[in-house]
Amino acid sequence: MSEHSLQIRILKGIDEQDLAREIFDEVWPSDDGTQITANLLQALVHNGTYVAGAFIEDEIIAAAFAFPGLDEKRHLHLHSHMAAVREPYRNQNIGTALKLHQKTWAIDHGYDTITWTFDPLVRRNSRINLLKLGVDVFDYFADFYGDLADGINNGDRTDRVMAHWSLKGEARLPIAADDIPVALSSENGKPIQHGATGASVLCYLPEDIVALRAVDPDLALEWRLALRNQLQPRLDNGWHIRGYTHDGAYVVTKTEKAK
Repeated sequence: MSEHSLQIRILKGIDEQDLAREIFDEVWPSDDGTQITANLLQALVHNGTYVAGAFIEDEIIAAAFAFPGLDEKRHLHLHSHMAAVREPYRNQNIGTALKLHQKTWAIDHGYDTITWTFDPLVRRNSRINLLKLGVDVFDYFADFYGDLADGINNGDRTDRVMAHWSLKGEARLPIAADDIPVALSSENGKPIQHGATGASVLCYLPEDIVALRAVDPDLALEWRLALRNQLQPRLDNGWHIRGYTHDGAYVVTKTEKAK
């Protein structure tokens, strides 16, 4: 696929919005029938919601959906709720292209921040978010969405962290792991927790949590609870994830407001 063949545009009207709904339902198949109904999506779009599709020629291959939100300080931001790429087109920077299109749209509509949740165990997404996009992460939510009976999350705890993307920010380089104590390591594919102390700690991630869930759900759950145990207390007490290493670890650091 050449970069010039990819076209991203806002989807207008129910017929075009249904193309995005098809993407969401394909990526997150559910016994409930659909991720979002046509009438609700139309109402949201009519009142300032972002819905865009990525196309190659006339085929839609990805879609994204975001709506306005207010944080605890009543700061208006754009919250990106869904971004999905069809399986044959993944790992080709299409998700990143959607995010950059969303960034341009957000700036044009007066926003300076985009937020979204992501699974902190998914190494690929974490690397893109923290390095390529340069997000900050201050919040950990255990089982944020409850039970999700879809093809990706079924049977797993829906722990999420919240990305805060300053639209004036820049990409980051990986952080060297030298001399930073390790709070969570991977040994023979299993999570090992350590009593690390210091102003920064490293939390390593499994190689591929999605594949691991399919073949060993018990070990996947062990990773989920170990990472939760290391991240949630720290982020709840004023730490933040400030970066990522070359070899797949979060760099978690105290902030000035840390308790």
